[in-house]
Amino acid sequence: MSAPIRETEVSPISSVSNRQLCTQRTRSNEIIDLQDLEAGATVCCRICLENEGGELISPCLCKGSQQFVHRHCLDHWRSVKEGFAFSHCTTCKAQFEFLVVDLSDDIITRIKHKLFVINDVFRHFLIIQFVIISLGFYLYIMDSGRKFHGTLNGRINVFSDNPLSFYYSLGALGLLFIYGCFLVIPRCLSLGGSNRRIATCQNCCLIFYLLECFPAPIMILCFAIVCVLFGIAYGLFAVSLAIQRSWHRHYKLLTKRNLTKVYVVVDQHGRYTPPELDHLHLERLRELGLL
Repeated sequence: MSAPIRETEVSPISSVSNRQLCTQRTRSNEIIDLQDLEAGATVCCRICLENEGGELISPCLCKGSQQFVHRHCLDHWRSVKEGFAFSHCTTCKAQFEFLVVDLSDDIITRIKHKLFVINDVFRHFLIIQFVIISLGFYLYIMDSGRKFHGTLNGRINVFSDNPLSFYYSLGALGLLFIYGCFLVIPRCLSLGGSNRRIATCQNCCLIFYLLECFPAPIMILCFAIVCVLFGIAYGLFAVSLAIQRSWHRHYKLLTKRNLTKVYVVVDQHGRYTPPELDHLHLERLRELGLL
């Protein structure tokens, strides 16, 4: 008769230690997985969505995929966005901590400012010239027999000698006439609708109703002259306004771009603390509308 098989006795101490070891291994694996996930999230910039190309910083309270951003991407964002985006995160609304760096006045920045304004003016000038040349070419095609040019040749010596200058001048006058029409016609219609005496040619003759008072060619010529004069005034006003807006826009953009080098965002390394900035710098940022 064979001997009975004895069951191996397992001490309770060894079983508890094995359980603790398994638990520790499980927790360590979970921590490693969590660190891997966090490490994978840190390599992505929330603006350009790239993991290379510069220093990645954590300047605010954002967590996860929104936590890290390239410094140059953040500086560009601060320079082009309006309002408090210069000094605050637009996602979590936390204020950045700044490291103030003193920079001397840069003459290159002033030269860039003037060049940007000149570039805008030159670009608008090319657009206007294209419209004028297009209108002049259209009038050149319409005047196939050169009858209009031949009629004015010798009578108006300012621009009728050379066909190129003649049709170019007509294109410029046509553009001014179009500008004037956009100003005069809505104004006349509003006057005619608001005052019935004007619409019925009493006490005053509106352009649309003056054909009963004066011959049609004279009224058409007067209307064209009025539109051209209004077009000249509107053109000068529009040019001055465009230059002024371009000047202020580029000045503000370059100023904010320089201020990103003066007020450098500090990397919080995921441990955000409320920033402390000198009173003079706070007042300066408030005056510029950046705080």
